[in-house]
Amino acid sequence: INAEYMGRGVSTFMAEMLETSSILQNATPHSLIIVDELGRGTSTYDGFGLAWAIAETIANDIGAFCLFATHFHELTHMAHEHPNVLNRHVLADTTKGITMLYQVHPGACSKSFGINVAEVVHFPVDVIQTAKRKAAELENFETDGNWSSQQEATQQKRLKVLEEFTQLPLNTADIDSFRTHLQAIRLSLDF
Repeated sequence: INAEYMGRGVSTFMAEMLETSSILQNATPHSLIIVDELGRGTSTYDGFGLAWAIAETIANDIGAFCLFATHFHELTHMAHEHPNVLNRHVLADTTKGITMLYQVHPGACSKSFGINVAEVVHFPVDVIQTAKRKAAELENFETDGNWSSQQEATQQKRLKVLEEFTQLPLNTADIDSFRTHLQAIRLSLDF
């Protein structure tokens, strides 16, 4: 993202979208397109949806040669749907920290290395453990589509808090009544 965008107060995500829009409007089959980690500046689902749609448009409609680096492992499934899409990955050795081997091999990468990198730069052990646990929970959720009953109950509480919060008289309440309403919500939900 260039300094001109930053100087004008344009967010990195907006700059990314502006540049991608230019690619989609101006690229030809003779273009070389390089996309690196598209969609990180928004929600995971929006980012994935945008990355898929953009990659598919480049593959199907534009037909240009494109290198599309992504953190969305799900995007690798596009190779099963589009014969002109190939997956490649770079090898890494994780036996002692992480060493990128700079060898490109066929197929999708079998794992992510973010937590390995966090270990190498000495994140606190409790942060690493929590990251591993949460990553495993997310992988399990994506695999079986189910949350534990405790996770479901916590999510329902959070949704209830949001629902109750939206009912607060924000434009007419004074700070004391606002605090009273918040305290009542918290107590009623045992949160």
